[in-house]
Amino acid sequence: MIDLSDKVLFVDGNVLELEFPVAEAFELDKIIIILYDPDAYASKFGQFPNLIALLPSGERLWTAELPTTTSGDRYYKIASRIPLVAYSIYSEECEIDPATGRIISHRFIK
Repeated sequence: MIDLSDKVLFVDGNVLELEFPVAEAFELDKIIIILYDPDAYASKFGQFPNLIALLPSGERLWTAELPTTTSGDRYYKIASRIPLVAYSIYSEECEIDPATGRIISHRFIK
């Protein structure tokens, strides 16, 4: 069972302190998928790779690829958990491989 409070995740009795506030967290195939709040990144430059996967112990497995190299890119919404699909702020719908964090496919949706 997963509970969260801002930057703290409670997973099966473990307390995981995270870098940023969490917008969404869920278990998928025995890993924890976390979407950090897309507004939590304060820098005006660079990307915010805010979709990650952790083991229940807190060990990071991967940080998801972003579909562009454009400054400011980040994911703002999980559209589907199975398959794992996330939307980037630059109007890309990305299917993410839950084992690796790599983009399987993406398409422009605007």
